[in-house]
Amino acid sequence: DLFGRAWCVAELFEAHRMGMAQNLMLRNTATLMTRQSTLQDIRVEDMKASRPEDVQQILEKIPDKKAFNEKLQELIFDGQVGLLAARKKADVLEQMEDLS
Repeated sequence: DLFGRAWCVAELFEAHRMGMAQNLMLRNTATLMTRQSTLQDIRVEDMKASRPEDVQQILEKIPDKKAFNEKLQELIFDGQVGLLAARKKADVLEQMEDLS
C-alpha cells in the first residue's frame, strides 16, 4: 500500500516540495471510492517500513506532524493539483467518450 509506507510517503512529499509534477493513476473509479475513506484517515505517525528505525528516522525529520498530515491530505485530495485530480479528470474524459 503506497500510502501506508513511510518511505513512499516521504518521497512523494519531497517530490511535491521540489515542484515535481505527480499523478496517481488508479485502475478505476471504484478503486478510488473504496480507498478514499482510508486515505482521508492516514497519518504519518501510522506509517510502516520494513525496518522500524526507518520510520523513526523519517518521523524525526518532520517537526510538525499535524501540519505534515494536513499537507499530505492536500497532496492527495486537492481538486486542482492533488494526486487524485488526474484520475477524476480521466473519469470525466472517459464519460465524455462514452457519450459520443
